[in-house]
Amino acid sequence: MKRRSIRFQLFAAISAVAVVFIGLLVLLNLFFYEDYYMMTRRNELREAYQTVHTNFRKESTDDIAAMLDSYESRSAIRLAIVSSDGTVLYSSFFSDNGTSDQSGLFQLPDFDLLEQQRRGYVVLQAIGQSVSAQTIARHGYQFLNVSLREGDQYLCLVGALDNQSQNFLFAYMPYAFIEQNSSLNLVFLLIAGGGALLLCLLFAFFISRQFTRPLVDMAGVADRMSELDFSSKCQTGGSDEIDRLGQSLNQLSAYLEQTIGELQQSNDQLAQEIEEKERIDSMRREFIVNVSHELKTPIALIQGYAEGLTAGVADDPEDRKYYCDTIADEAGHMNRLVMQLLSLSKLELGAEQTYPDDIDLHALCAEAVHKTAVLCEAKELTVQYENTHVSVRTDGDLLQQVLMNYLSNAIRYTEPGGRIEISAVQNADGTRLTVFNQGDGLPEEELPKIWEKFYRTDRARTREAGGTGIGLSLVRAIADTLHGSCGAENVPDGIAFWFQLPSAPTDGETPT
Repeated sequence: MKRRSIRFQLFAAISAVAVVFIGLLVLLNLFFYEDYYMMTRRNELREAYQTVHTNFRKESTDDIAAMLDSYESRSAIRLAIVSSDGTVLYSSFFSDNGTSDQSGLFQLPDFDLLEQQRRGYVVLQAIGQSVSAQTIARHGYQFLNVSLREGDQYLCLVGALDNQSQNFLFAYMPYAFIEQNSSLNLVFLLIAGGGALLLCLLFAFFISRQFTRPLVDMAGVADRMSELDFSSKCQTGGSDEIDRLGQSLNQLSAYLEQTIGELQQSNDQLAQEIEEKERIDSMRREFIVNVSHELKTPIALIQGYAEGLTAGVADDPEDRKYYCDTIADEAGHMNRLVMQLLSLSKLELGAEQTYPDDIDLHALCAEAVHKTAVLCEAKELTVQYENTHVSVRTDGDLLQQVLMNYLSNAIRYTEPGGRIEISAVQNADGTRLTVFNQGDGLPEEELPKIWEKFYRTDRARTREAGGTGIGLSLVRAIADTLHGSCGAENVPDGIAFWFQLPSAPTDGETPT
């Protein structure tokens, strides 16, 4: 079943209250108004009797007549004073109040005056015949309902005006007057109730719209919040319950926005960590495979040549020397690989201790070129390092490893008869050492990957190309340790590998 809107429910509730209230008034008027009205008229008759009874002995006859005329004109109660023998001492219909004044502007015809007196006498006679002397003697007055033959009915009160019950007050009013007032009151109540109901419905419409407008706005804000849109806010400015609810909703929106943002950041960070972990796991597996591959060949050669020597395959001294030299070369290759792996692990773990010193790069380059002179001569390579007359304060051993790795790679991948150039420059950011070699360069997408362990641009190359596959990874670890940076870039006619060292620490700073 579809639930109605709160605006409709509030309008219906206010309207129902108005209808019930007005209907209750009409029902009370229909069932209880006449009794209430009769009780009120009885009280008026009783008050008239008490007033006349109080003043009857004190006032003169003329004063009593004037008082009765005044009271009758104000209350519409007909009054008459009758003696115990039936003589009418005073009555408005026996007075000459209805005759004309001297100007003759108003005068009742004699017939009308006689008819009025006759009907009044008939009413008094009917009242007198209905009086109970015992009731009056007991209570001092008696209420009567008198009906005439003509169909007229009267509500009457007969009360004794003295202790001897010699004079009586007849106070009465016609039922037609009472019923007319009751009917008029009912009609007026229906008209007034209908108008009040219309006003209540109109008021309920505006009041329900006014009260539910902020709730409708809050519902819209909540709907947008459910769609993770926290840009909308509730308009608040008061201190009632609805405004406090709007403020709470705004606070909830801000809290959810902040929390979801933090959760999104955490999710992104977690995704990056998972991706990094997967990358590290992949690199670890690849590292193990590469190390196994790098060690498998020299171990197999050493084992094979050692078994050959044991079996006496090489009887000739020259053959034995070849076998022994091969075993020594492969053992040296394995030793270099293991030492590089140990150095790389120490650098990555931050366990490598550095010893800064003033280093002459030109001398360092000369030593590196001298160590690789045999390899360069074998390929007829030209190595230039004249532009390296620069001094830098850093760890000499680590910088030498960097230079030897760069120079070894340059010799390995430079075509025979090519050129290698080593240069160094100082600037505001520090000192940059660059090793250039002629060649075809590398694809741009390969340049960021060559610093990974055992990464090879040409995976199909043979072991004869040399190298362990971790030289550039070692360079990157040294750059991190020395708070520097490294990189490679394709340049005209070749490729250049650079290594950036930061500026020397100022006075008071502790070198790394």
